Amino acid sequence: MRQSRIYQYVLLLFTLAFIVAQLSWQWWHGGIQAHHLLANPELPSVSNAWGLLILPALAWLAAKRLRQVEKPTIVWYSLVLSFCYGALLALLFLKGVEQPIAVLFFGTYLLAFFLPLHRAEVVLGYVAALSLAFGAVLPLLMSSPAILIAWLAAKARQWFRQRKALNLT
Repeated sequence: MRQSRIYQYVLLLFTLAFIVAQLSWQWWHGGIQAHHLLANPELPSVSNAWGLLILPALAWLAAKRLRQVEKPTIVWYSLVLSFCYGALLALLFLKGVEQPIAVLFFGTYLLAFFLPLHRAEVVLGYVAALSLAFGAVLPLLMSSPAILIAWLAAKARQWFRQRKALNLT
């Protein structure tokens, strides 16, 4: 139990250090960036500074989950894998490679039917990695449909399991 509390603090502190370092670097290299919605200058822009609110909130939710699971290593693996997936998307975007981006991005919606992408640690890793290229708000908004699909799919699987356990099929 004590170890899980340490894991919680490590996750929260690491996430806070990550976003503060990112925003500090931006501040000293021309100012904190802002991104227009849908990359359209006529639409409002969203500052990367919102990451100071979003990423620690996601980290807090993921830290709560660390205490709820029997094996916290699964949470850490999910966090790292989703971070790698998001980092790959961000890297491909920054390099201007469009074809794989479309496959990976829309593949996220397909994966949502089969993987628990709605869990806090997965969302945290994905949004944190993409925040390097887009800030934290846009990746969270763009992944919201996938999160909803994953949550609905998980609830449907749970409903079918309960129905099968009660022999109501």
